[in-house]
Amino acid sequence: MNDKVSVQVVTFGAMNFAMQQNYVPLVRSVTIKNNSDEEIKDIMLKISFEPEFAKPFTHRIEVLPPHTEIEVSPVNIIVSTEFLFSLTERIVAQISVQLLCGEEELVNAGDNIDLLAYDEWSACYIMPELIAAFVTPNHPAISGILKIATDYLRKWGKDPSITGYQTRNADVVKLQMAAVYAALQSKNIVYNNPPASFEKAGQRVRLPYSVIEQKQGTCIDLAVTYASCLEAAGLFPLIMIKKVTHTAAAALKRKLLPIV
Repeated sequence: MNDKVSVQVVTFGAMNFAMQQNYVPLVRSVTIKNNSDEEIKDIMLKISFEPEFAKPFTHRIEVLPPHTEIEVSPVNIIVSTEFLFSLTERIVAQISVQLLCGEEELVNAGDNIDLLAYDEWSACYIMPELIAAFVTPNHPAISGILKIATDYLRKWGKDPSITGYQTRNADVVKLQMAAVYAALQSKNIVYNNPPASFEKAGQRVRLPYSVIEQKQGTCIDLAVTYASCLEAAGLFPLIMIKKVTHTAAAALKRKLLPIV
C-alpha cells in the first residue's frame, strides 16, 4: 500500500494437494483501490511465487477512476500439481504482489503462505469437508475388502452380491454395510497415533490402502477407510465430525461404526 493505491490480496493462508485437486483457489480475491483524486491508466498487476509452485499471474487494468476500488476476477492461478504432491512436510512460500503504472512501481509487497504435506488435513480450521478428498474407493486394496465382505454375506446365508441400492431394500443395504464392517474388523486394525506432524491444527491422514496394509490407524483414518469401502460398494457414505472419547480401535472391538 502507498498513498496513491492500495492492494488487498485474500488467501486461505495455506494450500495443499487436496485443496488444489478440489478447485480451492490459491488466491480468493484481489482488490485494488485508487486513493487519489486522479484516475490512473494502464495498470499492470503481477503476482509471483517463491518457490515457483505456481505460474505467475498478470492482469491489466485500463483505467481506475479516483477514489474507486475494483475486484480482479477471476484470479486464475495455475498451481503445480506435481509440486504439491511431492511435499512430505510443510514449507513456507511467499506470494509477491507488484502493481505497475508504466515504469512507475505503485506497490511492491509480499506475504507468506503455508504449503502443506500432501496428506495433511486441516481439521475444522480450513474447509473440514476436504476430508472427503482422502476417500479412495478405486484403490486395489479396497476391492480385497469387498471380496471378504461377500464371504461374510455368504456365511450369513444371504445373497453375496454387492448391489448397492439396486434392490431398493434398506435391509439389504444395511447387510452390505455390516459385511464391509465385518471385513474391516477381520483385519485386526489397531489404533495408532497420527503420523508425525508439526502443524498447530489438524493431522496427517493415512490413506485407506495404508490402513489396510499396515493394520493401524486413527479414528479419522478408519472413517475414511470405511467410507472408501462403502463408496466402492455403490453406497453413499457420510463422514460426520463430532467430539468423541473413544478410539477407533476400541470402536472396532465394540462394533461401533468408526465414523467420528
